[in-house]
Amino acid sequence: MVSASVGALLGASLVLRVLGTLLDNREICLLPSDDGPCNALSFRYYYDRYSQSCEEFAYGGCEGNANNFLTLEDCETTCWMIKKVPKICRQEADTGPCRASIKRYFYNLISKRCEEFIYGGCYGNDNNFDDEASCMDFCDPKKVSPMFCYTPKDEGSCSASVTRYFYNAENKACEEFSYTGCGGNSNNFVTLKDCNNVCKKVRKSRRRPLKIPQKAIA
Repeated sequence: MVSASVGALLGASLVLRVLGTLLDNREICLLPSDDGPCNALSFRYYYDRYSQSCEEFAYGGCEGNANNFLTLEDCETTCWMIKKVPKICRQEADTGPCRASIKRYFYNLISKRCEEFIYGGCYGNDNNFDDEASCMDFCDPKKVSPMFCYTPKDEGSCSASVTRYFYNAENKACEEFSYTGCGGNSNNFVTLKDCNNVCKKVRKSRRRPLKIPQKAIA
């Protein structure tokens, strides 16, 4: 019989292996398409980081890289975890040709985080932000809902039966319930629209990426 501690270790090991596989797949899926040096003509599929979809390409038949799948289904099954983000956030960090040393941030599709890089001061691309907060706000905005949206449904303590709506955090949706007319909590809306407007509201990005200079920064 396997002890609880051994079972926990085995479970943790399995989780780590699964996470490792997902990370490896993410790295594979973000490789550029590579038709290889041979001259055969074999149609394959690769994940395109810029279109955020699996696309067909002509494979030469040898070498290339691992972002190469026999079928569209194989590609989509392997690369489903790549996060959908705005176009500029799919670009790789680009220091540009100039020689300044400026701390900037770019969105990394592999880690799904904004990370620091050194910018040379000119050209490069738009995946270039002045600070981490600006980068995350633009590339990975989070829902901002009042805390009461996450409180459980509460019918109240009276005896009426009034149709109201509450936000179900587990289902991530606003749902109808019967309110008794008094008591209860703030997760209680007169209309479905009110519930959605308050609890399913998504913060719009307020910051924009920096305008990339075409000349060296003095």
